[in-house]
Amino acid sequence: MRFPVLINSPLFKGLSDQELEDLLKAVNFRVRFFHAGAIAAQAGEEISSLMVVLSGSFRGEMTDLSGRTMKIEDMNPPQGLAAALLFGAGARYPVNVTANVDSELLIIDKRDYLMLMSGDSRILSNYLAFICTKAQFLSDRLRFHSFHTIKGKFAHYLASLPGAASGRVVIDRTQQEMADYFGVTRPSLARVISEMEHDGLIKVDRREIRLNDLKGLSRLFEG
Repeated sequence: MRFPVLINSPLFKGLSDQELEDLLKAVNFRVRFFHAGAIAAQAGEEISSLMVVLSGSFRGEMTDLSGRTMKIEDMNPPQGLAAALLFGAGARYPVNVTANVDSELLIIDKRDYLMLMSGDSRILSNYLAFICTKAQFLSDRLRFHSFHTIKGKFAHYLASLPGAASGRVVIDRTQQEMADYFGVTRPSLARVISEMEHDGLIKVDRREIRLNDLKGLSRLFEG
């Protein structure tokens, strides 16, 4: 198969290699290469095609009125770019999409993708499930950014990690990645972590963090 990574895409779940190969032969598609740092889509640009990451990685970023850039998420193979918005009236990209490294996108025109969904109920079902999952993700992100303090954001992040109930977690991001995720500077995040450790809420050992005061942490994002 020309694009084996598509087998792992939620948009094409349940389809065999051969079925995917035959489907792609039935539509017009193209593959576009982007160098690291290149813009794949700009905020406000019309969404006219389904774009799926074949290789590399892209990031979605938003810029506020002060000029500060906040990373919303990274998109890796075989994720789609704003795929949940594809069929919305006047659908436009909500963020700037930039290649993190040299990357490739599979691009299928909206009409061709609609034809695929009409011809195979599994593709339609996959797309509906994808939209529901994305809606839940956005809801969680909105709730996360409703926390007004960095301590609240970090406490909520810790509570969401596997093992939190047992009082010991392993963070899955670097400090810079967490700062980007929270929309804050790395020094500000480092200062907050140090303060929380000084207050006895946590104990940090590289990427492993012991949650010494679960109730105290809960108050930070519930208050």
